Amino acid sequence: MHKIAFSGIPGSGKTTVLAEVGKLLSLKYRVDEVPDLKPGSPFDYDQRAGFVSMFYFITSQINEENIRSQGRPDFLLCDGSLLDRWLEWRSANAERTDNGQAAEKGALLESLYRFWMPSYTTIFRIRADAKVLKTRGAKAGLQEFASGHSRQMDELYGQTIQQDCVPAFDIWNQQSIDESAQEAMVHLADMKLI
Repeated sequence: MHKIAFSGIPGSGKTTVLAEVGKLLSLKYRVDEVPDLKPGSPFDYDQRAGFVSMFYFITSQINEENIRSQGRPDFLLCDGSLLDRWLEWRSANAERTDNGQAAEKGALLESLYRFWMPSYTTIFRIRADAKVLKTRGAKAGLQEFASGHSRQMDELYGQTIQQDCVPAFDIWNQQSIDESAQEAMVHLADMKLI
């Protein structure tokens, strides 16, 4: 089984690109998907950066990926990954004053992140420029972030991927969804996965 995650900041188009790649792969392979777990969660957006909510999202992501892999699909496509959850935690807690308990909680989440990340075959980091993100966010009813926040999160993705040697490819989702999906398919072919 090849586990492929679609990661990126909110509004970048992860879900849409994943759906199109899933359609293309399902023409020849058995495909299952792990949906975005945020909509069905007991936490609203503003509560996600707390330890309890982040622990919920990280462990739920791991559990859902394990459950879906039991069906032994050829490809398991994940709408989000532990990379997303880990960076949400880091971003939200960057300016908080550190105390012993916060450090222990952060260390636990980091351990889960580092343990689970090697389970992904590759990650597609879906990206879009600020103007496109603003338009998409408004249409989807997403909370609007300051462009500075989106830029900071995008930079954090890039730094973390490089520092942690995460097997990731950038896909700029400013073109049509078909073109973005085809770009992902080219990467999968280059990796000799299809």
